[in-house]
Amino acid sequence: MSAPATLVCAAAAICLGVPIIAASSHLEASHRAAGAADAAALAAADSAAGFLAGDPCDLAGAVTSAMSSELVSCELDPALADARVKVVADGPLGAVAASAHAGPPPSSAMPGGAVGANGWAWPSSEPGITQGFHDGYSIDLRAVEGSPLYAPYDGVVVAAGTDSDGPPEKCVAEPSWWHGPNHTIIIRHSYRGEVLFSSHNHVAPGSTDAFGLSPGTAVRAGQPVALAGMSGCTSGPHSHFTLSTTPSNAFPDVNPYLYIGGPEIR
Repeated sequence: MSAPATLVCAAAAICLGVPIIAASSHLEASHRAAGAADAAALAAADSAAGFLAGDPCDLAGAVTSAMSSELVSCELDPALADARVKVVADGPLGAVAASAHAGPPPSSAMPGGAVGANGWAWPSSEPGITQGFHDGYSIDLRAVEGSPLYAPYDGVVVAAGTDSDGPPEKCVAEPSWWHGPNHTIIIRHSYRGEVLFSSHNHVAPGSTDAFGLSPGTAVRAGQPVALAGMSGCTSGPHSHFTLSTTPSNAFPDVNPYLYIGGPEIR
């Protein structure tokens, strides 16, 4: 091959290589923007749900900055712990944008709890309990933070949201256990001529709203009604579960094992 021909080939290789490298770098920037958007939306949603401390959109901005991107917009629905963000990252061919959305999934997308022969369901996605009878017939259901909690039986929601303002005496003595007002859901059930009321407590803020539940909403046994959280006075994630003859979530007077079964058989 002659020298001029060699130079032409070398020049062609360089000219072809430059756009290929630029395109590859631009693709990397697109992936970086998408990853930053996903991480920022999750951080904002977790903060809105009470899982992370700090302002949701401030956290989203910090996450994107750490991933060499910039937060352009952050839309938040605190009641639903729902976040939508838009992020941009610089690439060799110009800025690339990515959007992401994070929040509790709809109840239709979540598995239901197994319903027993008597029509009652174990109210948690996790088997077992973390504490037996206390404060009357209350029990603490084992639950992973963010996991679904179920209606134990067919019924109608009578209360959903916060039930208190300040910390109880237990959290005055143990301030680190206080995570803001307790979020609860109370459901009215009619079973064999009895009227009973069940409740989940320490649920994730906004999770009952995300499932479209409010007083008057009918639910079925095994239907997801909330997500396990850390609201109220608690040292760890679980559901403080009650079954009572009154529409209250405090000092219940009914043994729930007679209806939902014992944890050892779940």
